[in-house]
Amino acid sequence: MENPGIRRRPVQKRSIDRVERILDACAHLLDEVGLDALTTVDVARRAGVPSGTIYQFFDGKPGMLRELALRNLDLLLVRLRHRVAEEGPLTWPRAAELVLAVTVEMRRTVPGYTVVDFADTRPGGQTFLPPGETQEGGDVLAERLYHFALDEAGLPPLPDPYHVMRLAIQATAAALHLAFAASPDGDPVMIEQGRTLLRAYFSAVSPAG
Repeated sequence: MENPGIRRRPVQKRSIDRVERILDACAHLLDEVGLDALTTVDVARRAGVPSGTIYQFFDGKPGMLRELALRNLDLLLVRLRHRVAEEGPLTWPRAAELVLAVTVEMRRTVPGYTVVDFADTRPGGQTFLPPGETQEGGDVLAERLYHFALDEAGLPPLPDPYHVMRLAIQATAAALHLAFAASPDGDPVMIEQGRTLLRAYFSAVSPAG
């Protein structure tokens, strides 16, 4: 998936390493200073590169944040593949529990994950929305999780994937916001409430429900 905020995609190893250092610096600074206070100057200083280097690769701060979000999404899917491989046959309710568990783990361990979401990762491009529907920001997460569920986890199609996936993602985000507002490791009671909510919802709306 392409990031429209990328000016030049690195090819040589040296450039790839430099971009990864920039993204790492961006992620750590997000945890330290927050999204609003983040500047490209500070990111460049933390990454040990000239400020102009960021603009060689990214369309400023928005492009850098999109790329970090896409990297986080790729990491989420990699970890989900490992969990799915360990599970064997899945149902939609169990798959939702796994997504929640992996997301909680990443919020605890991946720098910048609690700050950057996927809402701006694709302004345009193909979508899994039904014909005639208006595309909205954030569909990238719903779409990639849905196709992962079908293509890699072997789950049956949902009757209304757009609305189901969007609502499930928003409900998960709300539960985790409450959980991590109370504790940097997440309030286990609120996380469990989120798990209960997701399991009940997918039990009701999935084909096997």
